[in-house]
Amino acid sequence: MSPKTTLPPLTEEEKREALAKAIREFNSWRFYDCHETLEDVWRAEGGELADFYQGIIKVAAGFHHLLRGNHKGTVNLLGHALTLLEPYRPSRLGVNVQRLIEEAGACYERARDLGPKRLSEFDRSTLPRIHDGAASK
Repeated sequence: MSPKTTLPPLTEEEKREALAKAIREFNSWRFYDCHETLEDVWRAEGGELADFYQGIIKVAAGFHHLLRGNHKGTVNLLGHALTLLEPYRPSRLGVNVQRLIEEAGACYERARDLGPKRLSEFDRSTLPRIHDGAASK
């Protein structure tokens, strides 16, 4: 699904500020807020970074569903997010995409393994953070 560009283009500064805010929200487990913060950036992005923003949005939405016990939403969104983020390895716009894919991917696999009836057993301490692209593992 490609974004419907219904918003005027954002400046690079506006995009950087929105991404920094979204990362702070994500890292505070405010996944819904992260999704909302990046939604307009994604919708306004007509270039090569649309899938990058949508990938982060879907990771956040997947974890939002995980915290709410929605197995189907969790695995569908995380699975699609991992595919969207793949081309942006190892890092993009200061985000360590490689690490996010690895850590979100491990969560995706664990949620799939647990299934809908045992999703409540998911160890929330394993939820990833978004790290700086220059950071090492």
